[in-house]
Amino acid sequence: MPSRALVDWRTDACAAFDEIEHAHRAVGGTRPGRRFVTQQLNYAYVTLLAARFQGFARALHSQTADEIALGAHNLDYQLLLLESLTSSRLLDRRNAHPASIATDFERFGIDVWSKVDAMRKDGDERRKKLEALIMWRNAISHHDIDAKLSKGALDPLSINLDTCRSWRSALGVLAACLDRAAADRCEELGLARPW
Repeated sequence: MPSRALVDWRTDACAAFDEIEHAHRAVGGTRPGRRFVTQQLNYAYVTLLAARFQGFARALHSQTADEIALGAHNLDYQLLLLESLTSSRLLDRRNAHPASIATDFERFGIDVWSKVDAMRKDGDERRKKLEALIMWRNAISHHDIDAKLSKGALDPLSINLDTCRSWRSALGVLAACLDRAAADRCEELGLARPW
């Protein structure tokens, strides 16, 4: 059974991604302006992927913190522990970059990327895709695409529907692995498996 965060990712977030893909198909044709319109759809897809993955990672972190805090011996200690696990969390104020995720999940005593790598091969490639997604998200959101392109930080040909689909697929695998790593950690701490 997956966490609520993973259920939301697989239902609500994926439905939103499907809507973007449907809009992409609806544009169709080869008339002038199509490339500009699909480019804007690709930018919207990038932004949506990054936002929804950050929401997933933050929700999973919160659910894990809740489960760990419930293991405390009294209510005051539960509240103190929960505050300690979630205070100044990077996922509340930064993108879901691999480093932000690692830092926040370290609060549970877990090297999350080592766990993810042990579950599935090509974990490093998926993290690189997440990093590329976040770099593009920031360039789009901060209207900094031209500057990053001129510095060679972004590949101008890399943003298309296939790239977005590849990132979506990678994030789906990462989400499932992060979900399992968090549940495993709760068990390692002597708690009942939360999901």
